[in-house]
Amino acid sequence: MKKIVFLVSGSGGTLRFLYHAIRRIGLDFEITGVLGDRECSALDFAARNKIYSKKLKYNRTSPGELRSELESLQPGLIVTNIHKIIDTETLKKFPEKFINLHYSLLPSFGGIIGMETVERAKKLNAGFVGGTCHEVSEDVDAGRIIQQGCFAVDWDRDKDIVDTVFKVSCIVLMGGIMTKFAVSSVSNEQLILNNRKAIFSPALPFDDIFDDSFWELIKETN
Repeated sequence: MKKIVFLVSGSGGTLRFLYHAIRRIGLDFEITGVLGDRECSALDFAARNKIYSKKLKYNRTSPGELRSELESLQPGLIVTNIHKIIDTETLKKFPEKFINLHYSLLPSFGGIIGMETVERAKKLNAGFVGGTCHEVSEDVDAGRIIQQGCFAVDWDRDKDIVDTVFKVSCIVLMGGIMTKFAVSSVSNEQLILNNRKAIFSPALPFDDIFDDSFWELIKETN
């Protein structure tokens, strides 16, 4: 069983996606821990679904509690959705295990948190938006890119761009995790999301299995 730990601070949308996607695809993966630096919906979701969860104190000068929890959980991958920069020594203790999801096509808009990247892209009239799964490095949003996905956008007409960026990015995270765990099967270079053609690189190792009912499922609180 391949173990995944989430570090969280917010609503847990990508956590819910991955929890249900693992079951939808039928993977030998398990989310074995959710660690938060504050009370948040992601920790609530973990508790309701009987996933080990804990609120802990963490900053770059006080990393002891986080390191202790990670050493106990022994994850194969650590998804950093936490609103903190991980200290260098912790990264070194778990080499190549920290990955991050960024809501842009890095290196564009590196260092920008959450969906503010979409607003930055709109101001610059960017022709494509999307998401990037990358390894975490000492430099913020500068680690090796594992997976990317994007779609063309018309800022004057498209009304659900943020939702589409979220969906594309979730799939990018799933593809990135499967790449890190060396899982391969089919090769899908594109999917249709919100009636838009989304392009992924490298090709995804799974089919287009995320229908409207799936996206409704991950919106539910349970």
